[in-house]
Amino acid sequence: MSCWHLELLCSADLQPILQKIEQGDTLHFAELHLLYDAAEVKLQRLLEEYEELHQLKQLQEDCADLARQLQVACLALRRANLDAHGRQRAREVLEYQMAYQKACLQRSMISFVRQ
Repeated sequence: MSCWHLELLCSADLQPILQKIEQGDTLHFAELHLLYDAAEVKLQRLLEEYEELHQLKQLQEDCADLARQLQVACLALRRANLDAHGRQRAREVLEYQMAYQKACLQRSMISFVRQ
């Protein structure tokens, strides 16, 4: 990725994309990749500044794995030809799993946001 592209990603206003996510809207392919690229660049810059935080690199890898596993699970559910009730239950399960992840993030961040 060029230096110009990196700077552009870091300066991009992603609030409209984040708002779409909070509202439960589906991102377009380009928005999804812009968000992914920006998240990667921001994390990489933080890692360069704080090289000793190896946990961030592991988090980056784990988040990529989680995204892949979500896609695989959704594909498996789609192929399972669930009835309407089964689809509703599957959607609820996935939404609860993601809500739990977000709750963990919010709870964990409180300790350094208040400082």
